[in-house]
Amino acid sequence: MKRVLIINGALGGAAGNTAEVLALAELALSQNHIIEHLDLSRQPRLDRVLETVQRADGFVFGTGTYWDSWSSHLQRFLEETAHTEGFDYWVGKPAILFATAHAVGAKGLLSRLMGVLNVYGLWFPPMAALGITYVNQVAYPHANQHLQNELWTPADVETLCHNLGQALSGERNWQRWPNNSGRYGEKWLTCATEKLKTE
Repeated sequence: MKRVLIINGALGGAAGNTAEVLALAELALSQNHIIEHLDLSRQPRLDRVLETVQRADGFVFGTGTYWDSWSSHLQRFLEETAHTEGFDYWVGKPAILFATAHAVGAKGLLSRLMGVLNVYGLWFPPMAALGITYVNQVAYPHANQHLQNELWTPADVETLCHNLGQALSGERNWQRWPNNSGRYGEKWLTCATEKLKTE
């Protein structure tokens, strides 16, 4: 069985929102993979970090969003492991990424983090990064089907985990999350128009 390392970079560690998302990932992956954990809030020593990373065949990264960026714990991890860029610890291994946020910033964070980790040597299957926000959690039950397809939710965690499993097995039966059904460019903001009608 392939070994997956779940790296929790959130400030809340095992007690935070990111841990909930990573627990869903573990549930989805644990039937077919050996799972290991690295909780960066516990500030593990670098030798333990590298030993754990070296054993991994694939990675799950998670972090909260703090002023549009990842946590100081994850930043420290990247700073302390920067000298391993291009090492066998990383090169050719697949990864997926999760970010939690109150409202905004998760998507930009994920895009930048994918760039950093790709330079380390990791690669990403389709649908490899997911941002889950408190705002989406509140909005989802009140949205119509079209809008629900626009909102990432914890249910999408399984898509990423399936695709990581496919990457680890060498298969290519990728899953996709829902999209907005081709309604790009639709006008949805009418606040000025409605105001002008009443004047």
